[in-house]
Amino acid sequence: MVDAAALPGALSDVRVLDLSTRLSGAFCARLFGDHGADVVLLETPDGHALRGESPFLDGIAGAERSLVHAYANQNKRSVVLEPGDARRRDLVFGADVIVVSDRATAEEVRKHAGAGAVIVATTPYGLDTSMADMPGNDLTAGAASGWALTNGDEDEPPLRPTLHQSAYLAGTMAYTGAVAALVERESSGLGQTVDVCELEPMLWMAAPGILGATQGNVFGAGRGRPGVFTGPVATKDGYFSVTFSRPHFWTEAMRALGLDDLASDPRYLDRTVRQAEAEPLAARIEGALAERDRWDLFHDMSRRRCTVGIVLDMSDLAESEHLAARWTTAQTQVDERPAATLSSPCQMTATPWTMRSPAPRLGEHTDAVLTEWSATREGARG
Repeated sequence: MVDAAALPGALSDVRVLDLSTRLSGAFCARLFGDHGADVVLLETPDGHALRGESPFLDGIAGAERSLVHAYANQNKRSVVLEPGDARRRDLVFGADVIVVSDRATAEEVRKHAGAGAVIVATTPYGLDTSMADMPGNDLTAGAASGWALTNGDEDEPPLRPTLHQSAYLAGTMAYTGAVAALVERESSGLGQTVDVCELEPMLWMAAPGILGATQGNVFGAGRGRPGVFTGPVATKDGYFSVTFSRPHFWTEAMRALGLDDLASDPRYLDRTVRQAEAEPLAARIEGALAERDRWDLFHDMSRRRCTVGIVLDMSDLAESEHLAARWTTAQTQVDERPAATLSSPCQMTATPWTMRSPAPRLGEHTDAVLTEWSATREGARG
């Protein structure tokens, strides 16, 4: 079997300088490292902001103990310099891609970057707007994109999206744009700025609602009242979701639950009838689900070609045979302790993802990187 770590990554000839202070930028840079780029995380002596982000290993804070840092900064090398250190310019000049998190840093980098450098900015509201310098986070992105309104349950207050959702989306979009800019550079020889606003990828996911609103269709708040028709419900040993979007799903699910009268009644093949009688139907269906084991339900209904899903917790995911077969998990270290992490959802045959290095210790590679990248600058001058 070929050792994936010994193979050059798809981006092995790319140098990335990570000047980010936000998760979105750090994740963008990590994706480059996942595909073989030499990613240097430039930090101050206080360390990257994610080193102070909870949760921490064993609940104990420390520069090497943040699980968010361990995830978002893997496959990178760490260099520590004081903010005014002139060697920072050498690193900027030697980078193909420079990741920043604010307008001031983007403007500074443009003065010292090479002509072919791609500058990637992930910020709350973009580089060139009246809100460019305003703070923002996942909570404000969820609110401003409309997701907080549509999330949660009917007649309840708005609910924030999953933690860090906007940051991971923006980081992924920034990575996509940066790779496209590198491809374009092969033709023009010139770099460009990739400007990603953390709010906008969230809007992309809400596009049907936005388009509907332009036609006068106003979407209500929340997903409906809690229950089997809107989300997961309890089984004997956990939670379970089942969809009735097609007549076949309804019929076979009712048979699996022993509710043959509901399965055979043709009226319930009509979604509007089910909606009109949702309360009594939900009571019977949820009662039947509560008497069954979740995995028994999953296998029974899957055989019947129903669309179903189990609500998995973290221990379920760690033991998942499906994820293991897909090589979704990998091994890393957190403060020198072995730990499981995720690989990549993008499976590549010739240049596969690999864990080249865990998240670096603060300043771990300062001397080596300064020597290597300085030599590149001197070569360019000569």
